[in-house]
Amino acid sequence: MTESTWSSNPATADWGAKENWVPQQVPSVKATFGKSSHTQIDFAAGAVQVIEQIEFSAGADAYQFNFASSEKPALTVTGRVSNDSDQVQHFIVAATTSGYQNPQLSFAGTASAGDETLCYSAGPVSPEGYGGGVISFHDQACAGSACYTAWTGAGVPPDHSTVGGEIAFCDQTSAGQASFTIYGSLGSDGDTFGNVVFHDSATAASAIFKNVGGTVSGGDGGNTQFYGHSSAANGQFNNLGGTHEKANGGDVAFDSQASGGSGIFQNYAAPAAGAYGGVTSFNNNPPETAGVGASAGNGRYFNFGAQGEQQGGGGHLEFSAKYGAPTAANAQITNLGSVISHRSSAGHTLFSISLPAAYAPTAGNACICNQPAPLKGGAAGYTEFAVFDEGAASGGYPSAGEAVISNLGGGADGVAGGFTEFSGRSSAGAATLIALGGVGEKSGGRIIFYDQSEAASACIQLQGNGELVLGDHDGPLSVKDLLLNGGLISIQLGSAVTSLQVSGSLLLNGSCEFDFWQASDGGFEFNTPYTVLQSDSLTEAQTGCFSANSIEGVTPVFSLQGNALQVTYTK
Repeated sequence: MTESTWSSNPATADWGAKENWVPQQVPSVKATFGKSSHTQIDFAAGAVQVIEQIEFSAGADAYQFNFASSEKPALTVTGRVSNDSDQVQHFIVAATTSGYQNPQLSFAGTASAGDETLCYSAGPVSPEGYGGGVISFHDQACAGSACYTAWTGAGVPPDHSTVGGEIAFCDQTSAGQASFTIYGSLGSDGDTFGNVVFHDSATAASAIFKNVGGTVSGGDGGNTQFYGHSSAANGQFNNLGGTHEKANGGDVAFDSQASGGSGIFQNYAAPAAGAYGGVTSFNNNPPETAGVGASAGNGRYFNFGAQGEQQGGGGHLEFSAKYGAPTAANAQITNLGSVISHRSSAGHTLFSISLPAAYAPTAGNACICNQPAPLKGGAAGYTEFAVFDEGAASGGYPSAGEAVISNLGGGADGVAGGFTEFSGRSSAGAATLIALGGVGEKSGGRIIFYDQSEAASACIQLQGNGELVLGDHDGPLSVKDLLLNGGLISIQLGSAVTSLQVSGSLLLNGSCEFDFWQASDGGFEFNTPYTVLQSDSLTEAQTGCFSANSIEGVTPVFSLQGNALQVTYTK
């Protein structure tokens, strides 16, 4: 058990050479660094060193520790790294490896990687190389408040088992209060990128992560990934959009049964046209997870639309359920609008499956707010529940669960309001769906049902010129409760009327307007009554509270037949 100080005039740069230390013995307890003529320190191929403490004394030079060997690991720290100098100290892992189980630099036991004057980098041997090295944390080790960078090279790896530069947290380790900058693909292999990965029960604690957007066509952005039962805890995650056409944004991915904890997630729009915005995703990657999958926890998620000169896709949140059944749990989600017209440029949240599918996502008890476009001609923030392709859905369909989803209206005539839409056989579950009015015409928030989507247990609230759109739904839509404090209901009339059926309570405060349009099959007929709303709560006195647009100059008349509100265009 030895303590040694790095020589002021060492014979070589090799940590493992005893003649480079005073006294001449390679330390195993404490390694101290002060002034020296050799500040670039290397580790010989095959060398395996273990040290409890690394200390940079007051007045120490700036050092750089180079880890080029692919052996595992060249250095393991089991105690504390401390820096009492006024110089920034660098630990550079520039290697290739096959994954987090083969690191070049490792922290174990209760080790701490130190403060913000200590910088750690994991990447390839050179920018033209491929893959990258690994820094790993094990047991109860902590990243401290140090600074970390993960990146990869432009070279094509021999197979996809080769990762980019990676910083891995295993067991019960913590990212502490560290800061991480993670870069994406530099070459044609879009599956290789910088990574920070949490396994087992590891936690991001209060660390800050910046996942930089992709910079090459087809390339991925930097990634932070959570597996097992790991948690984002109180971390802050900034996912930037791609800066090149067809480049992906920075990404945080939750898989297995990992949780967003109480983290803050900011997904930004892409600066470049044709690029994708930053994203946070749930159960988009293996492994298969039985039961409840990854969870958004109590996190706060902000999806930004294109702003200023940005021209690409908006920041987004995906519950894709490819390998498990994720939930938005108790998350707070905000989808912001875009200054440009492309729908995908707005901030958005997607709950989806691609058939055939064994899993389905749910919005849980989340609180979701879809913001309007910031100006006329822009796109509003939105939430989408969708089913793609064809086949069986053995795990059910996307559901809004018991979420509260608010769709805010625009601030001027023609400024698009936020919206929520359901397509395929997706479900509104037992959610509360709110469409708030906007200022001026065609500016209300919207709730839209397509195809065979359903809302039998949901509560829908319309205020002002907030809109419920049923025109492209397959047949009648059933809802549990309907609150109309104003509101606009859009329905097609013809051979298959998309009427609204209320099984629970109908509360009508003031007037409500319908927007009727003729079915594309030409089945609409004048002088024919169409049932547009059914509720046991309807009274004859309420028929005067409803109004609608004229068709070919004919004004409609409303009447009540039993519990059915009917409209007739009489010529």
